[in-house]
Parts: sequence; structure tokens; C-alpha cells
Amino acid sequence: MKLFSLNRDIILTVFAKVMILLLNFAAVIFTTQLWGSEGKGFIAIFVADISLVATFTNILTNSSVSFFLKKIGHSPLATLAFLWVFIVSSVAALVVAFVDVSVPVLPFFVVAVFSGCITFHSSLFLGEQKIFQYNLVSLLMSALLLVFMLLLHWLFPETGYHAYFYAQILSYGLVLLLCHIFTHRIFGRIHFSFSLDTFRKAFNFGWQEELSAFMQFLNARLCFYLIGIYADMSAVGIFSVGVTISEAIWVFSRSMALVQYSKVLKLGNTSEAWFETRKVTFVSLAVTVLCIVVAACVPMFVFEYVFGDGFGRSKIVILMLAVGIAANSAALVLFNYFSALGRLKILLLRSASGLVVTLSLAFWLIPTMDIEGACIVNSCSYLVSTMVLVGFFAKQKGKLSFDCPSTGSGNNSGTKIES
Repeated sequence: MKLFSLNRDIILTVFAKVMILLLNFAAVIFTTQLWGSEGKGFIAIFVADISLVATFTNILTNSSVSFFLKKIGHSPLATLAFLWVFIVSSVAALVVAFVDVSVPVLPFFVVAVFSGCITFHSSLFLGEQKIFQYNLVSLLMSALLLVFMLLLHWLFPETGYHAYFYAQILSYGLVLLLCHIFTHRIFGRIHFSFSLDTFRKAFNFGWQEELSAFMQFLNARLCFYLIGIYADMSAVGIFSVGVTISEAIWVFSRSMALVQYSKVLKLGNTSEAWFETRKVTFVSLAVTVLCIVVAACVPMFVFEYVFGDGFGRSKIVILMLAVGIAANSAALVLFNYFSALGRLKILLLRSASGLVVTLSLAFWLIPTMDIEGACIVNSCSYLVSTMVLVGFFAKQKGKLSFDCPSTGSGNNSGTKIES
């Protein structure tokens, strides 16, 4: 029964991720066709800025919520999360207003708040193993964004690429309303109450994981900003399309890692969790390699036809990122494994090692090699950070007392790691 449940969750999650992938792919096509590489470049910077803010709001809205849900309850966590999201988003909007005049401040603030609150609800669903609700919320965010983006462009063409930002507000607002309904039905009414002790526990857990996420953000997105500085927004747009397609290959890896994370939360530091994670890691890597081979076979002119003139170079991005993308597909599973176990120092070390590589190479290769240099930087960073996780995962086996390896009989429960 457990095996069936796991397979069902994985199948549902893969289906949702594939649909999200197709919707996001359609959004990329429309944004490049409607507003060109320059407009796509501005959108890529806006999305990157929102992701940067999320690394701070996620301190009290992401994994700490799933981890402490059973121990603390949803209401105290909700109080902390909503206050934290509002404060961080306000500070971020003020910074953006002074630093980057190309970013519309009010839409930026609203999207940041809505995105942070949705992340909190999604973490509740994941912590309670409500995979259906989690997937539905994720799917609707992408679907409604595409619908509203096209509708606003048709009704108000003079808004240009800003239609994308307004579409985010509308779609995220509706999804957030649905999240509140789901949360009320699953957990009951939220009774707001502030606890300093709860804040300390959740923050101490969250900042370590999000510091890791922040460094990983720099590993993945610093190149966007440097290309914008040393080249132009058109180059950012071309690079972002290649990165988007490359990262879309992780759809299966993310799906398996998500379900595995939820299961490890229940199993804890057991041999069963270790063996299942190893199995999922190998499957994730194999599927990713297959997808990369398929993407590599797509002719360059197809990119020009689908995305517009100049986007043929996006295939070069995919090819040069291939090794790093394959390596990181394994890292996604292992990252979630250690996160579910609360082994945050390992995650910090993984991201820090990748960041050292990024900072060592980025300011040398990107000014001289442009987009190709950025690809080399990202691939090297992914490889090094993945090697760190693999090393700790192998070491973890020696710290566990194993029964016979799981063979599918469901009899191997394992024992917890000794402290």
C-alpha cells in the first residue's frame, strides 16, 4: 500500500510538473515573440529579483513550516510567516526603488507578498503530505499567469512587457485565495498568535536552509546580472531562454525529490530512507540524461522559429550546461533528503562550495566569453556542489545501522542514526 501511495504521488506530481513546464514554456514563447529579447531580459531580471526576495521570505515560509508543523501547529507558524513576508517585501521594495528604476516597485511589492504567502500554504500542504493540493496550487499559478498575460496584452497592448507583472498580481491573488480555502478545510481556522520561542525555533532552522538557498541562487542567477552589466539585456534574454529550457529538464527530478522529501520527513534517519533516496537519485539522473540527449537533437533553426531571431544561441546554452544540469538532477534529490533530516550544515557547505566556484570564475569568464562563459561558470558550480552532497550521502551510510537492504518487501524499517 505504501509503495502504491508513493507511486501515485510521484505520478501526480510528475503530471503537474509537466503541465507547469508546458505552460511556462508557452509563456517563454509568448514573451519572446511579443516583446523580443530585450523585453524578455527585463522580465528575467524581475523574476530573478523576486526569487532573491524569496530566499529571505522563505526563512519562515518554506521548509521550517513543513519541519515544525507537527511540533508547533499551523496558527503560530502562520502568524510569523505573514508578518515576516510583509516586512521583508517592504524592505525589498524600498531597496529596488533606489537601486533599479527599471523595476516597477508596486507590482514588485505585491508579487513578493503574494508569492511568500503562497509558499507558506504550499509548505503546510507538503508537511501534511497533501500532495494534490500542493500540485494544484503550483499548476494554477502557471496556468493563470499565462491566461492573464495574454488577456492583458490583448486588452491593453500599450502596457508592453509590464502586462507580465500585472498578470502575476492577478494570478497569484486568485491562487492565494484558493490556498486560504484549502488551509481552512485541512487545518481549521488560523488563530493569530505571536510566540517569541516559536520565532526563535523556526528562524534558527529557516535561516540556515535559506542561506544555503541564497548562495544557490547566486550560483544559478549571478550570471544573469553580470551578462546584463558586461553585455546587454538581449544577451540576458537569450541566456535566460537556454537556462529555462535546461532547468525544465529537472521536472522529473523535482517531482521525485518533492515526494521523497515528504516521505523522509516521516521515516527520519533510517536505512529505508537512505536506500530509497539512493534509488530515486539514480532514476533521476538517468531520466535527466535522456532528456538532455533529446534536447540536444533539436536543430538550432527550431529555436529561431519558436522564440524569434537571435534565439538560436539558446541551444548553445543548453549544450554547454548539459553536464551541470545532469549533475544537479542528483543534487536535487540529495538536497531534499538532508533537508528533511534537518542536516542544514551539509546544505550550507554544498552551496558555499558552489558559490566559491561561481565567484572565482564569473568575473573572469563572463567579461571575456559572454554567454558561453556564463555556461561554463554554472556547470562547474553545479558539478562541485553535487560532489559535496554525494560525498556526505555516502558517508551517511556508514553512520546508519542497516538491516538487509530493502528489496521491495517493505520489511526493512532501519534504525535511526546515533547522535
